[in-house]
Amino acid sequence: MPKTETVHTRVTPEIKRKADSIFESIGLTTSQAITLFLTAAVNHNGMPFELSAPSKDEEDFDFASAVAMVDGVKPSEDTKRIFMLYKRGEIDLETAKFAIGRMYK
Repeated sequence: MPKTETVHTRVTPEIKRKADSIFESIGLTTSQAITLFLTAAVNHNGMPFELSAPSKDEEDFDFASAVAMVDGVKPSEDTKRIFMLYKRGEIDLETAKFAIGRMYK
């Protein structure tokens, strides 16, 4: 079936730029990625992923993950171990951020 419909949406330039970069790195255009998302939503008869409000701990963990991302560098294995200690409650957020910060100095 030929594509005849157009989807228009407004996003911030930063989100668009980051999304374009991610899609390009996996060999997709943004248009193709949106088509995949819409197809997955139809196939799932709903959102193709779970939606929920994050808990405070998840927000803290996400923040700690963001701290580890320095200039787009993915977290090292040591950083991942620190995250797991934090996630299991063996260290607090401040300790996790301190340890991660020491690795990137």
